[in-house]
Amino acid sequence: MKTIKQQIEELKSTDTFYITYYAKKHSKIIDRKGTWYKPNTNTKGKHFISKGNDVFVYWDLNAPENENGNKWRMATNPTRLKKEVA
Repeated sequence: MKTIKQQIEELKSTDTFYITYYAKKHSKIIDRKGTWYKPNTNTKGKHFISKGNDVFVYWDLNAPENENGNKWRMATNPTRLKKEVA
């Protein structure tokens, strides 16, 4: 079985996926629909390790835009990533 990191690294600019992780803001596990790239651009999300945590920055397709007009969200230690099949 592939790790979350391996799954993230295999994503293409057109791939849509569902990601599951614990959101401190909501104090619960959430599922979000997102993409690895900002739509209609070549701007790619990020994956890195911070303080021993697996962090994934992705474009959230369900979220409202923030005050800067973007939908980038950060998932810490995601538990599941499922690529959407067209």
